[in-house]
This record gives sequence, structure tokens and C-alpha cells, in this order.
Amino acid sequence: MRKGRARRRYHYRKNGYMWGRIWLLSALAAAAVIYGVMELRSVRGHEAEGVHVSLETSGSSPDAESPDTAGPAPQSKKEGREDQEQTKRESRSIQVVDVKDVVEIEVPAQWAEDPDTHAIKAELTKKAAEIAGKWDRQPVDSQMESFDKTTGSYGYSEESNGRALDQDQLVRDLMKAVEGPLLQTQVQAVFQTVAPKRTRAQAKEQYKVIGTFATTTTNNKNRNQNIRLAAEAIDGMILKPGQEFSFNMTTGNRTSDKGYQPAGAYRNGVLIEEPGGGVCQVSTTLYHAIINSGFKTTERNFHSFAPSYIEKGQDAMVSFDGYAGPDLRFVNTGDASVGLRASFSGNQLKLSIVGLPVLENGKDVSLRSEKVRDVEPPEPIYEENPELAYGEEKVIEQAQPGSVWKTYRQLKENGKVVEETALHTSTYKAKPARIQRNSAAQPGANQEQTGMGQEQTGTGQEQTGTGQEQTGTGQEHSDAGQEHSGGNTPESVQGSVSQDQGTRGQESQDQGTAGQKVHNLQDGAGQADHGSGGNGPGTDGPAEGGPAAETPGGKNQGSFAPELAAPGQ
Repeated sequence: MRKGRARRRYHYRKNGYMWGRIWLLSALAAAAVIYGVMELRSVRGHEAEGVHVSLETSGSSPDAESPDTAGPAPQSKKEGREDQEQTKRESRSIQVVDVKDVVEIEVPAQWAEDPDTHAIKAELTKKAAEIAGKWDRQPVDSQMESFDKTTGSYGYSEESNGRALDQDQLVRDLMKAVEGPLLQTQVQAVFQTVAPKRTRAQAKEQYKVIGTFATTTTNNKNRNQNIRLAAEAIDGMILKPGQEFSFNMTTGNRTSDKGYQPAGAYRNGVLIEEPGGGVCQVSTTLYHAIINSGFKTTERNFHSFAPSYIEKGQDAMVSFDGYAGPDLRFVNTGDASVGLRASFSGNQLKLSIVGLPVLENGKDVSLRSEKVRDVEPPEPIYEENPELAYGEEKVIEQAQPGSVWKTYRQLKENGKVVEETALHTSTYKAKPARIQRNSAAQPGANQEQTGMGQEQTGTGQEQTGTGQEQTGTGQEHSDAGQEHSGGNTPESVQGSVSQDQGTRGQESQDQGTAGQKVHNLQDGAGQADHGSGGNGPGTDGPAEGGPAAETPGGKNQGSFAPELAAPGQ
């Protein structure tokens, strides 16, 4: 029995040494980065000081006792402790120690009998990638960060280096540690410096106007004041990568307290005067600058009635309505910030986007619209005007047909269309004609006019009778003249005069008849107006735009190049 105990003691010691090596290999698969308590200093050269990978097990090395000591030995408390230690080794786990967490990983059972070096390296490579994901630092490029409205210049941020863990080097160093005799060791983590792609000096040179558009306004003083205020609210705004622009959020509520004046605006399909009327021309101009820059809008709306300052299908209507109204929005999908510039001088409104090029060299984007169909105008709207003569009509506003337009985004390369994408469809309502008339004349007035016509007719008849009498007299004198045809006797002259008077009598009769006809026409027109009428246009969502008398808008009128700031401004 004593001999059997010695044999078991020998096998315990032999297996313990093997398990110690397995624990070390298992620890490699669960390697982690340990930051010292000291603050991690910045990257210098190719190394980051204070970053190590710690390899350790939770137990100690087994005794390297010679197998010659094997032999019979009495059962003792020491042997009992060895049996317990053996049990612990068989169920032992590895602790991965990190400054942020502690994770326990079970030892793979198959490694106890046949350690798999390839599997260990694969696990170690995976762990190195996890370490890199935690401690790598991306470089920071310089970009636009501020705008000084006083000087009209931009400020740019400082660039900074990044660092990247040399994962291959880490795996090689850890695999060397596997071959060593130690069960606990530390390997210095090696980092490489990653330089930024754009320094502050380079950013100043690379930023430029990437999209611009201009339109022409009217001479309406109030409307131009509203346009100026909205443009000033947008000018100088910085949009960071991934940030969304909102016209309503940027300008806020267009109220009289902010200086906005009453001007023409459509609301529920009706042209009214309200503070902020006309700011849709600012949003429309900005919409085109966004498209020309290569960005895409996330929200755009069309007017109830097509404005005159831009081509149909290419407008961008906005209405505040407590930040819930129709808006113009777009997201900066680039990897650097962009700036918005707006200027209003004379009657020219210009919006531009300053940033790093979004489109490749030689490529540009524009809009194309085509009419799908027309919309017939509704029945005329009649308005009573008592100052007009009874039955008279006066056209105040001509009817205008509506239309449906489809708009496309065209991508051109060296002036040739290489891609065309449908963007949206715009439906503009038709406008009915507005006609003023007087159809509310009193019956007494109608009879009075009729009586006047009869009196005129009677007068004409009396004159006609007189003319006939004069004509007869003239005829008699004419006969007398024929009898004395030898010369111009006084009698012949008198006959000619009488004949002329008779002719004038006939003309008087014609005038009387004409008076009767005029009266009949007026009376008939009044009856026709009483039988006619029209319905006004239907209602729609809130909209806002310029008056119908606006001048046509301009196209893209060249570039807009704001002064870029020097470094540090």
C-alpha cells in the first residue's frame, strides 16, 4: 500500500508540472491590457509607455520533485492537502485583469492532454484585436470650427496624431513568452503613430465653395427685409459631420418682434399679408445650393401655387407653425464640417456652402424638371363693386392654370449626364379669375333707365316727323328749282337747305332707335350676370411664398467665394 501511495505521489507531481504549462498557455488566450495607475502619456515614436499585456495564472508552479522519491509513504495530512490541490488544478480558471473589469475564462479541457499551439495563437490573435479596439486612437483632422461675422473669416481646429497597436508584434512577443519558464510575465505593448490626413494649414487651403445659387427678388421693401433677416440667420452657420440642418430651427419663428414685416404669403391657398412673407425664396435658393454641393435633402416641400422666382418643381416652401410646419432639411454626410454663407445685396440673393469637395473632380449636380400635366382653373370668383355701372364687369386677376411637375437630380461628368435620379413630384393649384361687377342695381333705377330710353325714342320720332315735313317742303322747292333750272335762283337754294334739314331729321330718328337698342342691351346684360357665379379655390396645407407679381428668378449666377480664415483665427 505504501508503494502505491508513492506511485500516486509521483504521478501527482508529474501531472502538476504539465498543468502548470497548460495554465500558462491558457492565460495567453485571455491576455488583456493593464494600464498602470500612472497617467498614460502621449504617443512618442512607436511606443505608448505604461501599456502592458499581463499573463498570469491564479496558482503557483508545481514542485519539481525527482521521481526517485517515489515510494511507500504513510497516509498523512500533507497527502490529503495534495489531493485537494490536485482537484483545484483540474477545475482552475484564468482571470483576465483589466483596469476596467475582471473576466473569468475557463481553461479549454482538450489542452490538458494535447496543447494546440495553433489554437493558442488564434486565440491570442483574436485577443490582440480586442485590445487594439480598446486602446487604439484615431487621428483627428483639422476642420472648420468657427466663423467670425465681423471679419468674415473661419477658424480651424488643431489636428492631432493617433496611435495603433502593433498586433502582429504583440502576438510574436506573447508566443515567445510561452516558451519561457515563467508562469507570469509582462510584454510591452508597441504602438505606431498615425498621422492625420489634414493639418490646420492644409484645411485652410482645401476648404472652398462647393455649391452656390442665386435668385433675384422684387422691389417690395417689406419682403426684402424678411429675406435679409432670414439670410442673416443662416450666414456663418457651421454644420458638423452627421449633423442635420433645419431652416425653421435656424431662423426660428418669423415674428414682428424679430423685425419681420408683413408681406405676401399663401396660407390655406389664400394670398395674405403676414410677418415673414417671402422667406421661402431664401429656402428655395439654399435648396439649390445644397443640391449643387452634392448633398441630398431629407425634407423639401412645394408651394400651393408656383412662385415666379424659380423654375416650377424646384422650389422649397417653408412655414414655421411651431417648428412643426413644412421645413427644409439636409444632413452633412461628409467627413468634415461645412459652413453656410448667405448674402443679399440690391435685389440679388445668394446662398453658398463652403466645405471640402463632396463630388469628384469634373462632376457636378443640378436639377431638371418636366411638366407632367396641366390643371384647369376653377370657375371665376365674382366680387360686387357698387361703383361700377350696372352690369359692368372688370377683371382684377386673370385665371392661371395649375400644373404637375416631376423633378430629377442629374449627375454630370465633364458636362455629360451620367446618372439621373427622380427626386420628387410637385403639384401646383390653378388660380380662378377674379372679376368685379355690379349686379345689385335697384328695380327703380332699371325702370328709370327704361323710361329714359323711351323718351329718347319719342324724341327721335318727333324729330323724324319734323324731318319728313321738312323733306316735303324741300321737295317742293326742288321742283321749283327744276323748273328754273337755268340758274341758281334763291328758290333752288332754299330747296337744297330744306332737303338737308330733312336728312338731319332722318338721322335724329336713327339716334332715337339706337337709344332704344342701348337700353335693351343693358337690361339683358344685367339679367345674365344675375344668373352666373363661381366657387373659390379649395383649401390646402399652410404655405408661404411671394406675390404673383414677382419677377422671374435668376439661375446660378456664378460662384460665391467667402474669405477663408488664416490659421488661428
